[in-house]
Amino acid sequence: MKKTIGLCASVLIVMLFAGCASNSSGGTAGTTGSTAAAGTNAASAAAAPEGAMPMMAGAAGNMQMPAAAVYKTGAAKVYENVKYAAVSASEVCDIYIPAGTGPFPVLALVHGGGFAFESQRMALMSSVAVKAVDSGYAVVAIDYRKSNEAAFPAALSDVKAAIRFIKANAAKYGFDKDRVAVWGESAGAYLSVMTALTPDATNLNGDVKDNLDQSSSVKAVVDFYGPIEFYTMDDEYAALGVSGTSYSKDTSFESKFLGQAIGKDKTATYKTYWETYKDQLPAGFKLSAWIQAGTGDKNVPYTQSKNLAARLSSLIGADTVQFGLIDGAAHMDPAFYTDSNLSDIFSFLKKSL
Repeated sequence: MKKTIGLCASVLIVMLFAGCASNSSGGTAGTTGSTAAAGTNAASAAAAPEGAMPMMAGAAGNMQMPAAAVYKTGAAKVYENVKYAAVSASEVCDIYIPAGTGPFPVLALVHGGGFAFESQRMALMSSVAVKAVDSGYAVVAIDYRKSNEAAFPAALSDVKAAIRFIKANAAKYGFDKDRVAVWGESAGAYLSVMTALTPDATNLNGDVKDNLDQSSSVKAVVDFYGPIEFYTMDDEYAALGVSGTSYSKDTSFESKFLGQAIGKDKTATYKTYWETYKDQLPAGFKLSAWIQAGTGDKNVPYTQSKNLAARLSSLIGADTVQFGLIDGAAHMDPAFYTDSNLSDIFSFLKKSL
């Protein structure tokens, strides 16, 4: 089913909730690799707006998750903790190669965690990796520097470097360097969107110099409920009737990511926003984008996704932007990870790559 920018179809919402109801345990939906931890994370994340959560915001940049096992996929080969850049020990990825003969289209997975915690083995993303490998994609699950190690643009520089690594090592791993998509959730969605929309913004390469002869451009991006325009998040929640958020203060995840309170200096904060770099997009820029959020999200206002979809539609054309809202869905909600929703996204990617 094709869902364009103006068609947040009720059919989609009903279908997603049917899948969600059948996966009510709180883990990732319907595939191997999900754990109870994913459900715990989702429940705590849905409790209140991120900017108003002292436990989460006050600890931003200092929360690390225990090491996890690689995803249990049908991959023919798995390469663990592969270094894609030389600046930090955090710059590693896991690579999953499907059965068959390449070159394979590549899906780069970028985990969330408030820019502060989690790893390339985030349990919530396991169903995506499983579905991707089963669909014939090579999966590159990316870790990156957290906010306690380095501030903006470090994490973004890392993800862009990981895309360059994929292209530089296409022959070694059987990647199709011309068919690369990036998929992120929450903070990882922000990093994915920024990677997709700033291919020629060389200042965002930061201190990472690896494989600069390659481009960090991608053909498609999938954004699950990502924060996009940090400076407006408090105002957007206020417009939705939610008061008392504190994204602009120095305790929020976004402020830790930037390295200072996002309400302190508008110019500095907007260096994290994609439209700041719009005039650096290459001539004839093309991208396909799938953007989804839930109206019950208490961590990121769903209007962040709605605004991105509208502005991106104006830039690259409504026919290349697929946008949908899941009525009542929370941040990290299992509704996003049902087999039916993932199948729709992979149908979209098949047409886009």
